[in-house]
Amino acid sequence: MTEPDTEVRSQQGLDRIVFFSDAVVAIAITLVVLPLVDSARDTPEGAGAFLRENGYALVAAGISFAVIAGFWRDHHALFTRVTGYDEVVVRLNLLWLAGIVLMPVATVLEVAAPHGDPLSVGLYLGVIAVTMIVSRLLAARVRAAGFVRGDLRPGARGAAVPWVPVALFLVVSAVALLVPSVGLYALLAMLFAPLLSRALAGGAR
Repeated sequence: MTEPDTEVRSQQGLDRIVFFSDAVVAIAITLVVLPLVDSARDTPEGAGAFLRENGYALVAAGISFAVIAGFWRDHHALFTRVTGYDEVVVRLNLLWLAGIVLMPVATVLEVAAPHGDPLSVGLYLGVIAVTMIVSRLLAARVRAAGFVRGDLRPGARGAAVPWVPVALFLVVSAVALLVPSVGLYALLAMLFAPLLSRALAGGAR
């Protein structure tokens, strides 16, 4: 096996990282809705009965779809400007992908568990939180290593902007766990994350 220190870093290698990541995301985002396809097949009474029996599952699948799509969008925006990589980038990217592939599992467990079950909610939110953190670490690594084309090093306040959604998510997660009746609906508060990030980014200029 080739040692990481002697591995050739080529454009082809970078392209393979991106293609592999896109493929994993595509599979994961499909698996999120696949259980609903099975439920629709097993509900011969029609659309009305399907919607009544799977209302929460539809909400959970919608949230998971949006979460994975958001992760992919950020990953795509970053890697369109990435010009190189190292072993740390590869490992962080694989860890990020692990979070992506666990999303469908966490979604199914959350839907199957009693509403507000702290363990299933905690697992679901934990997967998202870890994936958010790893995505920030991945972005920080490629920037610190000089692998981002035309990237300017932000000041201390500017560097904190990407962590605003993480902080908000941790607060939202605490609410979801402490108030079981709220459940995943607490994640709607994340709609305010872009506003907070823009406000901090504006103050950092």
